[in-house]
Amino acid sequence: MKIIIPNFPEHDNFAENVTMTLLAMGHEPLAPAAGTVRSPKTPVEAVVRDVHRRLFPNHWSAQDKWLVKAARETRADMVLCLTHAPCDEVLAEVRAAGVRHLAAWWGDTPANMVRMGLLSDHWDRIYLKDIDAVAKFRTLGLPAELLHEAMNPHWHVRNFEQVGKNLVVAGSYYGFRQFLVERLAKAGVPLGLYGPPPPRWAGGAIGTMHSGSYITKQEKSRVFGEALACLNSTALSEGNGLNCRAFEIVGACGLQLIEARAAVELCFDPGHEVLVYHSIAEILEHLARARAEPAWAMRVREAGYRRAIAEHCYEHRLQRIITHAA
Repeated sequence: MKIIIPNFPEHDNFAENVTMTLLAMGHEPLAPAAGTVRSPKTPVEAVVRDVHRRLFPNHWSAQDKWLVKAARETRADMVLCLTHAPCDEVLAEVRAAGVRHLAAWWGDTPANMVRMGLLSDHWDRIYLKDIDAVAKFRTLGLPAELLHEAMNPHWHVRNFEQVGKNLVVAGSYYGFRQFLVERLAKAGVPLGLYGPPPPRWAGGAIGTMHSGSYITKQEKSRVFGEALACLNSTALSEGNGLNCRAFEIVGACGLQLIEARAAVELCFDPGHEVLVYHSIAEILEHLARARAEPAWAMRVREAGYRRAIAEHCYEHRLQRIITHAA
């Protein structure tokens, strides 16, 4: 199939994982060239974009203009928007250009949709990672389905020889994660903090502990694998779903400590493939056992890794999307 992806593939981002997997599956993904479409790179750029959206709500973004142009010129079979919600006018133009199937795969928390988001009758399929959001969309008669994020076995791989002593925390340092990290630091947990620079308002301890490294691909896998364990926490806005890190950690054969929620049990066997926690005390208990029983911890790692390879690769998700579009 010829599939338009109106997202620029950047280093280990959602669009790169999807486009390279589609190519490997024998399809033809069509994505913007470098410099054509990009996300804000700084907080200032993000603020300018948001202000512009509010002042000119009907303005088509460069991404939307590229999408319509690609639809008119390529005779594509399908559009797959990745965490992008074009307005109804853009989707109508894409449909008028002859694209048969319009699908959206929202890889973020649905709470981060702006304006109408994916609330549109133009979609043939809407894929969301949040169980409760799917139910809400369906109450409106919209074709929403649960589709989790995934890992890419080309670079989310077993890439370590020894296991260290630190607890790795990767991602953005919003308030909840900062507070959690500081609690763990006060409890004496050795920490490895990775991701974008902490915000200016972050506590001094976060800035002091942060490694200064944003990890991707094989390096991410090495860090996850060498850690005693990897902590997976989410922001307060997250609903009943899983982030991509839930699959990347097990794809790297890391020992995952993940917040307890119903969505975990849809993808993993808690206690055997991942370790769930309800409190700081449970995190400390898991870490103590991993230090005392490395053979047990390795069995959990390897079981999670096998599950990821068998069920949670991007190819598994995309095959489902393509089957629906056929």
